Amino acid sequence: MPQIARPADGGMMYAETNLSHTFPEPLNTITSGLFLILAIFWLIKLKGFDKRHKFLSGCAWLLLIGSIGGTTYHGLRRWSIFIMMDWMPIMLLCLAASVYFWIRALGKWYYGLLVFIAFGLVEFFVRRFIMRNELQLGININYGVMALMVLLPILVLLIRQRWQNGRYILVGLAAFTIALFFRATDSSALLPLGTHFLWHTFGVIAAASMFMFIYEVERVTLRGSNRT
Repeated sequence: MPQIARPADGGMMYAETNLSHTFPEPLNTITSGLFLILAIFWLIKLKGFDKRHKFLSGCAWLLLIGSIGGTTYHGLRRWSIFIMMDWMPIMLLCLAASVYFWIRALGKWYYGLLVFIAFGLVEFFVRRFIMRNELQLGININYGVMALMVLLPILVLLIRQRWQNGRYILVGLAAFTIALFFRATDSSALLPLGTHFLWHTFGVIAAASMFMFIYEVERVTLRGSNRT
């Protein structure tokens, strides 16, 4: 039986992956670059780090690191460090967003600490599931769980704020749902080059919607503090 070539970075094969090419995943690389554009846009808008938007500024820098990692990872498929740079900032962004929105929704810092612990426990059990089951399925479930842990406090916050700026969440949720579908169907025969690039495409729409929502939430807080 002939051996199947594996990427030098030790990561998974996608439908588009062709290791005989200098750039094994051109579509995945280009669409990963969309996150880089989004990160640069917000860093320019926030002038690197806007003290009035500290949380959003931090998220923009995390997104920049993740987008550089993801673009390089898909573009070259050579070094495992870029796999870590691809997924770890996403996990940190989801954790930070979950803590941030629970504190926003409930007004107490210790809720953020409880969420931090809960997030860690959930990730521990999800990763145990990934190790014992099919890798792609486990990763898709992990992304879904992380999204849910961000969505729950947002829903509480939206109810308290009478759905102010809720349109961004509706767009983001719809885009993420479509994105996750395309991530899960990459290995199917849906498209000749797979559908992972559409995970990126709709994922960046979801990320852009979330960034706008955070920006508007912080603007409301700033307007309230200026009145006092």
